[in-house]
Amino acid sequence: MVNYKISIQRKKLLTTLIDIPVTVSPIIAGLIFLLTYGRQSAIYPYLQSIGFQIVFAVPGIILATVFVTFPFISRELIPVLESQGTDEEEAAALMGAGGFRIFRKITFPHIKWALLYGIVLCTARAMGEFGAVSVVSGHLRGKTNTLPLHVEILFNEFQYTSAFAVSSILVILAVILLVIRNIVEYRGKKAA
Repeated sequence: MVNYKISIQRKKLLTTLIDIPVTVSPIIAGLIFLLTYGRQSAIYPYLQSIGFQIVFAVPGIILATVFVTFPFISRELIPVLESQGTDEEEAAALMGAGGFRIFRKITFPHIKWALLYGIVLCTARAMGEFGAVSVVSGHLRGKTNTLPLHVEILFNEFQYTSAFAVSSILVILAVILLVIRNIVEYRGKKAA
């Protein structure tokens, strides 16, 4: 009984940690990355000594985007993994299968549609990410500028036609992702 209560508490803790990016404002998330990896942080001298720049560079944009979009993948996978259970994996392990083989032959076929659906949702969210990326990127044209940041720059320079054209690209990409999402959802339901 005690182990069951501990596992429920661990599950709630994990769910809470996964939900942090959803509940925290993306701008605050960007500020956290800035304070963690920026010039005033404790690890900045180490990062500088190895020649690795996170803030105002592509790695910072990737970290911020992954932080903000990660819950979309996990929210799709967790229910599928819970409903599947661990019986098949445990049986394969008892029969001598290794971890990668168990994942490839047993776990992945059960979660592939949920994983793909989560990736599509994650990509859709990442395309429009503005807050965290705006703080971490530094708006360096040609280096750390994303499409939403570019729309903002064009709009602030009163280039409304160009801003509309770039935002139209985002709309077209969003429509393409919606079509892909519907195809994945249809195939996932058909396979189940």
